[in-house]
Amino acid sequence: MYKGLGRVVALKFIPKVGRSEKELKNLQREIEIVRDLHHPNIIQMLDSFETAKEVVVVTDYAEGELFQILEDDGSLPEDQVQTIAAQLISALYYLHSHRILHRDMKPQNILLGKDGVVKLCDFG
Repeated sequence: MYKGLGRVVALKFIPKVGRSEKELKNLQREIEIVRDLHHPNIIQMLDSFETAKEVVVVTDYAEGELFQILEDDGSLPEDQVQTIAAQLISALYYLHSHRILHRDMKPQNILLGKDGVVKLCDFG
């Protein structure tokens, strides 16, 4: 739970150690871009902050990961695949219309909320 919001959120800790100045600047630029994205199928960034050793990104929390569901169940019903695909297309259309590419599309970066809403995350 993130006390600033009074709800469960996800925290992503990104180490600074071993990263070049250019990589850290690119990371900050990516954070600035993602912070301004507002779409129902893109995970919402709520905040970010830095410590001496890491950058911390605070986002909405989503229940499951498509990768884990596929690992556990082996497959999904066709109607669920169609629903997921439609939501991903909507998210990608939004990103591309803002001249943004998601550079790391894979099942691990597709989250599923308990209400079935797909959330694209981790822009690489």
